[in-house]
Amino acid sequence: MENSGSLTGHILAQGWRDAPETQRNSNVKVIVAMLLVLAFLVGVSLLFLFTVGDAFSDMIGGVFQG
Repeated sequence: MENSGSLTGHILAQGWRDAPETQRNSNVKVIVAMLLVLAFLVGVSLLFLFTVGDAFSDMIGGVFQG
């Protein structure tokens, strides 16, 4: 533990003991959440593509042709 003699150094040093483990857990939670959101978006896109993809493509193609 660092002891610089200043009150600011003492206050800042108090959070250093458990910071790496807490940060690691937080990073894992963020990565898992991002992967879940990405999987959801890909799933919705594939569902859209397989259900209304052809009709949507025809509609867009008709707008640019006519």
